[in-house]
Amino acid sequence: MKTKIAVTIGPSSCSVETVKAMALAGASAFRINFSHGSRDEWLKFVKVVREVEDEVGLHLALIGDLRGPSVRIGDLDEPVRLRAGDEAYLVLADRLPGGSDKRIPISNKSILGKFREGHILLMDDGRVVLRVLEGGRDKIALKALTDAIITSRKNIVIQGKDLELPTITEREIEAVRFAVQENFDYIGLSYVRGAEDISMLKGMLLSLGAKDVGIIAKIETPTAVKRLEEIIDSADVILVARGDLGMYFSLEEIPRLQERIVNLCIERGKPVIIATQILGSMIENPIPTRGEIIDVVSAIKQGVDVLMLTGETAIGKYPVEVVKWLSKIIETYEPDIIPQKRRKLRDGDVRDRFAYGVVSLAESLDAVIGVYTRSGKTAMRIASFRPKCRIFSASNSKRTLRKLALIWGIEAIMVSSKDYEEGLNELQSKIEKLIGKGIMVLTYGLREEVLHTVRIIQSRAFGS
Repeated sequence: MKTKIAVTIGPSSCSVETVKAMALAGASAFRINFSHGSRDEWLKFVKVVREVEDEVGLHLALIGDLRGPSVRIGDLDEPVRLRAGDEAYLVLADRLPGGSDKRIPISNKSILGKFREGHILLMDDGRVVLRVLEGGRDKIALKALTDAIITSRKNIVIQGKDLELPTITEREIEAVRFAVQENFDYIGLSYVRGAEDISMLKGMLLSLGAKDVGIIAKIETPTAVKRLEEIIDSADVILVARGDLGMYFSLEEIPRLQERIVNLCIERGKPVIIATQILGSMIENPIPTRGEIIDVVSAIKQGVDVLMLTGETAIGKYPVEVVKWLSKIIETYEPDIIPQKRRKLRDGDVRDRFAYGVVSLAESLDAVIGVYTRSGKTAMRIASFRPKCRIFSASNSKRTLRKLALIWGIEAIMVSSKDYEEGLNELQSKIEKLIGKGIMVLTYGLREEVLHTVRIIQSRAFGS
């Protein structure tokens, strides 16, 4: 599969058996949501993924997702159930009984003071819609505009408005330190508002000696949409967070926003992930809906790098089945799809031009591409042009191969060589075993040297 699958680990999927089954079914990246659970639980998830990685011989990326400056309600002993038209209250508290009490706890007094009469509040990816009837210092009166079941720790937003909150709190700092200690490959930065937020996280990673950790910028808010170009240029990967976007924008706008974000990422050569409600019905059901299948095929046509499952695998009843279904959809439709291709090169960027030249050469020869890489950047540049041929990327670095597990089209190969020429020799041998007869275009990343190697190999059938 060229389109990659990322899954979220949670209560439904934290066993070695389930993670192994998901990896064998096609998942190449595993997300741990730092909004939930404790450090001990996160550590358990990490150990499970790394154990499975060693057992199945695959390179699996680990993503740590920061909570960010979100506003969440407190804990409820029982869900608050509302009918459309019912009144309820947001109350300054950490925990409440819930149930028929109709009171919803929120512990941040300054946030409570930002809610004004007429504001529309949304929770649970927009499934819960409430109108503020009356503001107050310690209690806010609400009217339910939809039937709702409200449970603990749900994110709450004001429709169409950003709340000015610090991007990285003390809790996020501790989560970043944990991710660095446990060799995570990517960190997801939530509620990004501009390049300065990404620079802040980069500085933190640099101070921790972890400059190679990739940053995934999540596009979730109106401010992020307005400053989209600078965010794409600053981050390593972009994530279209459809659930949160759907709480700030009207639902009919989301497909247009998704298309715009994906198009701009491909134009600028940045990997892009689509997340939230990919196969959402499979949280409760063993098969997806027809509409969900069409949605997935549309994303493949757009040329996204990754489809990310969230609740489907974290809390759903069928975590393995949902990965199998997503793999089946990708494998069924990908061979007949020509994804959107990158047409624009960055001005004056010789590395971009080199990658484009390698792709053009390989496609004209109907060849496969093999690239030896230490950092993964050349392989990523080649993949950004969405070549119709296979891309094999070799490295002696596990970190590099794990990071490439998120990149469209790349098939990762571990080699022992640290030398570029020797690395190409080892890669050539391994590709010959995989493809048998065929043509290979082999290279490595541009270096500050006069001579650079691009090999064209016409391989005979292996073993003949």
